[in-house]
Amino acid sequence: MKSLRERFIKTTILMALISTALVILVTLLLLFIFSVCEPDGFQRIWLGSSVFVGHHDDRNKFAVYAVLWAVTAISTVLITCTFSSAKLSRDILKAVKQLQQAAEKITEGDLNFEVMACRDKELNDLCNAFDEIRKKLKENQNQELKNKEERNMLMANLSHDMRTPITSIKGYLEGIKDGVANSPEKMDKYLDTIYTKAIILQKLVDNMTEYAELELGRMQYAFEFLNITEFLCQLTESYKAEAEEQGLKMESRIVSEELTIVGDKSKLKRVFDNLISNAIKYNKEGGTITISMEKERNGALLCISDTGKGIKEKDKNKVFDGFYRGDAARSNIKGNGLGLGISKQIVESHRGKIWIKSEENVGTEVYIYLPLRSS
Repeated sequence: MKSLRERFIKTTILMALISTALVILVTLLLLFIFSVCEPDGFQRIWLGSSVFVGHHDDRNKFAVYAVLWAVTAISTVLITCTFSSAKLSRDILKAVKQLQQAAEKITEGDLNFEVMACRDKELNDLCNAFDEIRKKLKENQNQELKNKEERNMLMANLSHDMRTPITSIKGYLEGIKDGVANSPEKMDKYLDTIYTKAIILQKLVDNMTEYAELELGRMQYAFEFLNITEFLCQLTESYKAEAEEQGLKMESRIVSEELTIVGDKSKLKRVFDNLISNAIKYNKEGGTITISMEKERNGALLCISDTGKGIKEKDKNKVFDGFYRGDAARSNIKGNGLGLGISKQIVESHRGKIWIKSEENVGTEVYIYLPLRSS
């Protein structure tokens, strides 16, 4: 692939050579015509025309041939330069027209095309740069459509998930209002149910709020030096009662060594709340939940495992998407699918990593790696 500079130089040299050759050819052709058409033409050419231009008629004839030669030579040079320039400009204008058409398509919102390569290096680089812009705009367009679909899905999920607890709260309040709860025991039961449903609504709203903050980059963190060993032991104790209420067994395997990280307590608690909630929600009846932590190089490796239904192989790469729900609809398990997506972003904000190992009908293991810091 040649550069435009090389083509300009080559065209200029070619125009000079062709023009020179054509001028010489025209000169020889006119000399031949002169030698044939004029009396003693060949002799006059051989001896020099100055010998025979003494007479007035001879001078006029010589002037006519001189003008004819000048006009023919100049015309030949102009035609040659025009043709060569036109060929070069046609190639350049072809690329410019292609870019103009591409710009018009982009203005109209059409990004489903490709900017073709050009034969000249500079123009080809420009076409490639323009095509990269088109690809980037196409990528942004696809991402915007995906975000729109996710927002629509979020609204649909939230409206669906909120409907059940709201209906339940409304029903129990109507029961209280109508005097159905006519004993202290019934009243306590109704109030406990209303409180439980209100907690569910609160979690849905919290999920939505946190997701919006993360998407807009407005989530605030209160980082501090944190003894993750003590923090995790306290959380494990608080989760045991909830697990036992669901008929599950909870085990802990946490190292006794004090491990220090830089983290936000409330945000990390949110992560573990999501993971433990999933472990309880998707576990089998009488199953086990295990919380473990060990020191791994310069970090703390935590694991929350369960003996539940597991995750299908085709869904493993989707679990951290903002709206992953798996087979929730078929299993009657409610949720808007935001928990793992939020957890991933919080862990990454702590410069950590989170990943999942799962086998269908065997169980799931969620691993979190957090870098250690010296206080």
